[in-house]
Amino acid sequence: MQRLFAALYDLIKTPFQPNQAVKTDSSILLIYPPKKELDFREYLVDSFIPHLRAETIPFVHLDLTGFLLQELDEAEIENLNEDEFDDYRWMRQGLSQRTEAALARRLEELTVQAPGTTVLVSSTVALHPLVRYGEVLRGLRDLNGRIALAFPGEERGGKLHFLNQPDGSNYLAVKLFWQ
Repeated sequence: MQRLFAALYDLIKTPFQPNQAVKTDSSILLIYPPKKELDFREYLVDSFIPHLRAETIPFVHLDLTGFLLQELDEAEIENLNEDEFDDYRWMRQGLSQRTEAALARRLEELTVQAPGTTVLVSSTVALHPLVRYGEVLRGLRDLNGRIALAFPGEERGGKLHFLNQPDGSNYLAVKLFWQ
């Protein structure tokens, strides 16, 4: 685990360069076994974030625990409740689209508020199975900052699997693996 965070540190310690010759979306996937979720979060919060503060490296931590309750208003939730009785599949798709859009907006806001910063996104399991992170990141390629996303899963046959579910693909992201 420490090697994963050391590699992340090496990537984010240099200032963000928005106008690079090679266009990437500046996102970093931190891929680790799902059974290590608690270890990952503990190390991130107790060791890595304090180290970034001590080194005065700009970052923002976005913990997705409770994100749905913070981002969806009461009217949206009421509409979803009504849709659930009509067609559960339709309701789930609507909730998924709203959640992915809200997360993309939030990430964009954070990079606008602190240009050039790294946004550390943790507790991504809280939005499973609603969010396909590859789809969210695909729409954020022009941000003025980096996104480092916790990704409990694995890569199989060139495809990413979030908690054993196919997540789409974001081939422009840097992938750091737990070893």
